[in-house]
Amino acid sequence: MKKFKYRLQPLLKVREYKEKEKQKELALALEKVVDQKRELEIILNNRSATVDDQRLRMSGHISVADLLVCSRFLTHLKKSSIAGREILRGLESEADKSRERLVEAAKDRKIYEKHKEKLKDKYFEEMKLIENKEMDEIASNICRRNSSSF
Repeated sequence: MKKFKYRLQPLLKVREYKEKEKQKELALALEKVVDQKRELEIILNNRSATVDDQRLRMSGHISVADLLVCSRFLTHLKKSSIAGREILRGLESEADKSRERLVEAAKDRKIYEKHKEKLKDKYFEEMKLIENKEMDEIASNICRRNSSSF
């Protein structure tokens, strides 16, 4: 029996390659999102540490200069936090777009895989029919020889 050969196999491989590329893009986008979330967490931790430090200083002697420095630093952290959240939104939307592109690439690949499976099933059906015809032919030849020898 001849081996099944899918004539669109090179195209299927291209689709698989594109899907892998989209997976890599998505992984990179998600990594950027995670990094940005870490940065925002660091900013939040710095803010809470600064507030705690300021509370400790308020229990004792405190100067106006220290309050100004602390206030400016908290304002800087707030601005950084707002900017970081905006960047995070942008990165998350880019990750969503990458995810959508990956889904499309997977759909394209699956179309060719389903087509390949259908053709493969059809091929084996045809091969089975041919094999059955050959067996029937052999059986009828044997039957004719046996009946002619009597």
